[in-house]
Amino acid sequence: MRFQLTLASVLTGAFFAFGQSEVDVYRLSNTYVQGSARFDAMGGSFGALGAESGCIGINPAGFGRSSVSSFSFGASGTTMKTTSHFRGNGEAVSMGNSSMDDFKFRIPNLAGTVVSDVSSSNSGLIYTQISFGMNRVANFNNSFNYGGQQFESLLDVFASQASGIDPIDLYNYEPYTSSLAYQTYTIDPDANNDYYPRLNSGDVIHNRTVLNSGGINEFYVALSANYLDKIYFGASVSYNTLNFSESVIHKETLMDTSGVSLRSFVYQYDYKTKGGGTNLKLGAIFVPTDWFRAGIAIHTPTFYQITDEATADMQAVHNYGKEVVDPSFIPAYKYKYRIWTPTKFVGSFGFVFADNGCINVDLEYLNYGWGRIKSTNDEAYLASDYSFQNNTIKSQMVDALNIRIGGEWAINNTFFIRGGYGYYPKGDTLARSYGNSFSQTISGGLGFRINRVYLDLSVRYLTTSSVYKAFYESRTDLDIVNTTFNIGMQYKFDYK
Repeated sequence: MRFQLTLASVLTGAFFAFGQSEVDVYRLSNTYVQGSARFDAMGGSFGALGAESGCIGINPAGFGRSSVSSFSFGASGTTMKTTSHFRGNGEAVSMGNSSMDDFKFRIPNLAGTVVSDVSSSNSGLIYTQISFGMNRVANFNNSFNYGGQQFESLLDVFASQASGIDPIDLYNYEPYTSSLAYQTYTIDPDANNDYYPRLNSGDVIHNRTVLNSGGINEFYVALSANYLDKIYFGASVSYNTLNFSESVIHKETLMDTSGVSLRSFVYQYDYKTKGGGTNLKLGAIFVPTDWFRAGIAIHTPTFYQITDEATADMQAVHNYGKEVVDPSFIPAYKYKYRIWTPTKFVGSFGFVFADNGCINVDLEYLNYGWGRIKSTNDEAYLASDYSFQNNTIKSQMVDALNIRIGGEWAINNTFFIRGGYGYYPKGDTLARSYGNSFSQTISGGLGFRINRVYLDLSVRYLTTSSVYKAFYESRTDLDIVNTTFNIGMQYKFDYK
């Protein structure tokens, strides 16, 4: 009975993935615009307003709106809560719900703009700007755990993967999964090298912890200009630093041990990826009237060079003692490759109510299916063919229109009340089929002006949902809530 379930798992696509897939492309492409406390409070919606460091994530022409030099920085803390619902589809004998909380402190924004008055040249240019800084553009900190009882086991998958492979060759073909299970006597071969797990017809209790951490920081330099206070244009070059790690600790305990030696096992997989990539942004802002502004921008793909490292281990408890993997059979993997994220197009509309306030709307279009995985150009590593993965990206990923709306109300030009909303449709058809088809942010904040110093406070609330599958028959629904508190300061060196 167990072998039949295992065969069905293989035919329906159960697998254990190790990087360089559509998941990696989606992770690097699905970023949320972040910046200063003022920027976050308005939902990251600044494409037509400008004069704010966070506009680097939308439209570099926004720096052209600056008429005085400035320096700004911020500090933020993010609380992350992930609630998991094991086998939420009701198919399990018993279900388990759990939640995991985490807190991270970081510097999300550091920026400077140097403004030059060039109006004396009579060329139509009034100001030019050189801007530089750093923004946090992605946060991968999302850890969770779950537990519950079900019939299907991870060993069913490992046994299926080993089918037809001579035990002496398992390390060469399945070093991260079946080889480890064979080394710990949790799966056994028969005379035809068909493998079966050391399990009986009873259920097993699953406990899995997934620890994710890391993010993407963007370091940029931008050039911009003001033409007759009517057209503002800018360009930026950015270098993104990528850091992501994931640790999976999976434990199963047999509820019924009759007829088998196995009592429990623990499988651990550790994965790290690091790299960097460059992109170019071009934009313009048009101001036909005092109360209306429009902006357009294009973001080229970010061209990442990435290095992956992975290892795995396993141990099992039998009725006669503990079995561990011989150190010579513990895999260690390192490989380089490239990822190109999709091009983005941004259109923005801003409405300004004199000195009383403003409203901005950003419409950001991208097609996640435009992302690509490329083989490394490092001659120290063998080239790989990613045509299968790229075809999967084309067929599985779709386009999305992200919408951000933000507003600010000023009282005597010294006290500011802000709010914002962001709507982010999922760009993966599989992700859309589980839970909500979109993520959203709700934000708000306050600002204070004291002479040349601006102090800002914000809170941004991100909610999303997803489904995690340890293997095909093991499903966990995830509800994710990130709350970011941001405090920032901006100093302006002169008044105009």
